[in-house]
Amino acid sequence: MQKKQFTFKYDPRASLKEMFEGFNEALKTGKPDVQPKNILVSNSLEAIYRSITPARLEIFTCLIEKKPNNLTELAQLLKRDYANVWKDVQVLQGLEIIKLKKVGKEIQPIALYEKITFDFSALRKVPSTPTLTLNANH
Repeated sequence: MQKKQFTFKYDPRASLKEMFEGFNEALKTGKPDVQPKNILVSNSLEAIYRSITPARLEIFTCLIEKKPNNLTELAQLLKRDYANVWKDVQVLQGLEIIKLKKVGKEIQPIALYEKITFDFSALRKVPSTPTLTLNANH
């Protein structure tokens, strides 16, 4: 069984114009032309780096390894301010890498993937696909 992974993919040829052309074609033909939910493609390395910061990767790893019951416990495990953890968790939820589940009066953060992969294959013109994989399981 393949592990569930979320991939940040760099493609310098990706553009909003192409994305909207794909959406329009899907509307005309009824045939879906949508990127899988577990792949985020960007033509900007800077946008990828701003989306998935080291602090957010640390949150993701903590969710996989420690499975905290709520956001307060997550902040304590990370030894970080709750407000800053909350902001980072909101971004990860917006990217659909994690979900926030209401459990009574608490909010439990849950990782939706087992690993995050960075695909920079568009940087080279070789047949293989170089990737950088961050795996929470050591």
